Amino acid sequence: MNFYKILFILQLLNFSRETSVAQNGWVLKKDKEGIQISTRQSDRSKFNDIKVEMDLPGNIFELSSILLDVNQYSQWSYSTKKSLLVKKVAPNRIIYYSEFVTPWPATNRDLYAEMEITIDSALKILKVVSVGNKNYQPTSSDLVRIPYSRGDWDITTVTNKIIHLKYVLELDPGGSVPAWILNLFSTKAPFETFKNLQNKMAQASSVNSIR
Repeated sequence: MNFYKILFILQLLNFSRETSVAQNGWVLKKDKEGIQISTRQSDRSKFNDIKVEMDLPGNIFELSSILLDVNQYSQWSYSTKKSLLVKKVAPNRIIYYSEFVTPWPATNRDLYAEMEITIDSALKILKVVSVGNKNYQPTSSDLVRIPYSRGDWDITTVTNKIIHLKYVLELDPGGSVPAWILNLFSTKAPFETFKNLQNKMAQASSVNSIR
């Protein structure tokens, strides 16, 4: 193969990669322990959108139970100082409050959000949408209210013991946040959160299999 053929193939591969990125905007930032984390430039925030994809042990009902148990979020969700159920609107629709620890010199953030869970038992699909409501309650003077947040979970069943998760977060953290903190939360935070969730699902699946 001569030099010009090699150069042509390299250019073609590079064009294909750039076209793929341009089509969906996602750039893979971390691929470790089965957890893939990608980011893309946000249309509404200086904080990039985040996408997480991974397989989890267990089933959609076990994951649904964990997500509805908001009072336990601090056990597995990175930087969550506390999380409380505010109102149960319907069996699978709730309003909750969370406070997040943000490294100095940034100020801790808080959030009121409404979460709705939809389960298709026949297709074994779980969809979750969590949207922040910045005006649900007055803001505390020592916290910064997150002005915009939306999390979309799309979970499909792979086998009786494995589900596949795709999670997309759009977030405007509000206020002034140093770039290094934004970078921290774009990779470390989702990795630690979903690694913890993976372990929690494994525990739940193990307990349920014994029953």
